[in-house]
Amino acid sequence: MHAQRPTWCEIDLSAITHNLATLGDMVGPKVDVFVCVKGDASGCGDIEVSRTAERAGAAGVAFGNLDRAMAARRAGVRLPILLYPTCLPDTAPVLEEHNLMPTLSTLEDVAAWSSHAKSLKVFLKLDGGGFRAGALPHQAPGVARAIADSNTLELAGAYGHPMASYGPVDPVYTDAQINSCIDALKRVEAAGIDVPVRMVSSSAIILSHPDADLNAVDPGRLAIGQSFPAAEGRERVWRHALVGLRSQLVMVKPLDDIGDVMPAPFLPRRPGMKIGLVPYGWSDGYPRKIPENATALLRGKRVRLLGPTHSELLRVDLTDVPEARLGDEVVFLGRQGSDEIGLEELAVQWKVGIPDLYGAIGKSVRRRYLG
Repeated sequence: MHAQRPTWCEIDLSAITHNLATLGDMVGPKVDVFVCVKGDASGCGDIEVSRTAERAGAAGVAFGNLDRAMAARRAGVRLPILLYPTCLPDTAPVLEEHNLMPTLSTLEDVAAWSSHAKSLKVFLKLDGGGFRAGALPHQAPGVARAIADSNTLELAGAYGHPMASYGPVDPVYTDAQINSCIDALKRVEAAGIDVPVRMVSSSAIILSHPDADLNAVDPGRLAIGQSFPAAEGRERVWRHALVGLRSQLVMVKPLDDIGDVMPAPFLPRRPGMKIGLVPYGWSDGYPRKIPENATALLRGKRVRLLGPTHSELLRVDLTDVPEARLGDEVVFLGRQGSDEIGLEELAVQWKVGIPDLYGAIGKSVRRRYLG
């Protein structure tokens, strides 16, 4: 059913195309790109980002949610799909039906998946010291051999996810994880086991460790324009895919005459004051405590947002825009007239990082796709 609520965000698919082209030029034609779209592509929409990646020539996409991967297949995404370790072996028939590749880490995994599968491509995950899913380097050859010897499984590739962007970054720890994953791959290949796809580089590592490109990388946030510190020679211009957050006035109300009701103690009144209501609030991701410097654009002018934040409503101070009318567009993020509120400014207003904006905005309101 078509959404009627007049609040939406805007995702620029041409920015994703630009980022993937930039990435491809940087790593070269011998390195495949598997675009990570977990978390609904950080709020940008996993299906549309997958379609864009397919048009841009990506080698595959990686999902963290089986249901979303199946939805992508139903929507016509034909790229190879890697599933991060978030489903159980008894889903093997479903994965075979939709041509999805699960992640295995242990000998127990191999035994369980082998017993449920008929013919299934799988990925081996490597643990370089992050201690999540994955086989440790000394275990990897044994797990890879068990996959290779299985009558129902085929080793499509191996990957590691060194923890390089979680909290304080420790370069020594990051380097050690990368080296351990690469060591695990060398051990597997030394055992005579072919590994078609080999990757250990997510977004942060792609920019900081060119030597870890191997023959494939799996960027997520980099594909949608969220950059990281770059090593010399890997500085590039990345374009944000999240470019707009807009709504419309659903009410305009003058407060110059409030009769005999008690004035709201939370609302500082001004002569000739007029307020508007916007259908957007804390249940949509807006901060529960309204920022002191919170503003939006209306008719090309800056207007104040007035607290408190409600579940699905915000007040807008229209006193300085007396011509404001029902249905006028209100811009929280994006350009209107000659003014613009960018992601950096909005992040300062909300006192969060840009990655948090993507998740808070893109996962809560409907998306309009540009480009």
